[in-house]
Amino acid sequence: MKYGLVIIFSALLIGMNSEVIATEPVEKWKKPTPVFDQKYDWLRLTSDEWLKGDIISMYDDELEFDSDEFNFISFDWDDVAELRSRFDQSIRLTNGQIMEGFLIVKDSKVTILSDGKAHEFPLSELLTITSSSENRRDLWAGEIKLGANFLRGNTGQTDYTVSSVIQRRTPQSRFRSDLVYNYSKVINQEEGSDKVNANSLRITSYFDWFYTAEVFFRLLDGEHFSDELQNIQSRNTLGFAIGYHLIDNKKIEWDVTLGPSYQETIFLETAVDDHEQSGVVSFNTLLEYEISTKIDFIVDYQMQFVSQASGKRLHNLKTGFDFDLDNDIDIDITFYVDRIANPIPTESAGTPEKNDYRLVFSIGYSF
Repeated sequence: MKYGLVIIFSALLIGMNSEVIATEPVEKWKKPTPVFDQKYDWLRLTSDEWLKGDIISMYDDELEFDSDEFNFISFDWDDVAELRSRFDQSIRLTNGQIMEGFLIVKDSKVTILSDGKAHEFPLSELLTITSSSENRRDLWAGEIKLGANFLRGNTGQTDYTVSSVIQRRTPQSRFRSDLVYNYSKVINQEEGSDKVNANSLRITSYFDWFYTAEVFFRLLDGEHFSDELQNIQSRNTLGFAIGYHLIDNKKIEWDVTLGPSYQETIFLETAVDDHEQSGVVSFNTLLEYEISTKIDFIVDYQMQFVSQASGKRLHNLKTGFDFDLDNDIDIDITFYVDRIANPIPTESAGTPEKNDYRLVFSIGYSF
């Protein structure tokens, strides 16, 4: 009897407590409202993670962001849920319109705050983002690479290739300059003689103005080239061209250009004339394919139609793979081809070979 009363009393208490618990309101968890420190740009990913740092740019559906904690990172534009800038940004829309101001990207909308007014556009109309501050380093990007080979013994050999790229992009323009220097020498230790197998320099620079999302004008297209073994002391080309984006998305960027140029060539030695001038029709195509986040493939090909005395047809091909080791260091495997359809003979060494080939392994640093 005693135990029965205890059980009944305990059951009544449990029932009363459960009734109290059931009637108490349960407050749902709410996400805290973020406080934006104006010393940083802010990025929210679709995973609901926030990053603070600097907006670098957005091209080809890829956002480049310099995180305060994780340094330089690239994100697919589809992974961006919200973006807020602390400085003026310059945006380009699909209709070619360019606007500047504080930028907010949220809820599939783009808002530009400029001169006290808010201008709003659908996110689908946004084409590019860059800083509108002309003195900010974020407008510039570059890379330098070095490939070298040193052999010593009865026969010594020194080979090295130095290449660099520097580029500046805004929503309405693009400037790029490339340099490739190649040198190779074989040393005979017993005879005390050496022979240069390669000594060439190529510098190309161009400035593009984007007319529409697909069409651009290459207002300046210049090249300097010298190659001791091809009997070319210097070859300078200057012209302009019209270009077209065949493909332009987050995986593939493929451009073609066509236009006229003027070329002046000075030969090291020749039986006829050591100085030639020629009109040029230049065709160029540049394909950059992002195979994965760590591997890129590139094809850069140029063909120039010149006079018979200047070489008739000049070809230059650069193709290969770029392997990213981390944010700043990469390894390259690059194949180069230089061809002159009608090489100019020298008085002492005869006619140079039409084709030159090089396979280069190099390490690069991006900045």
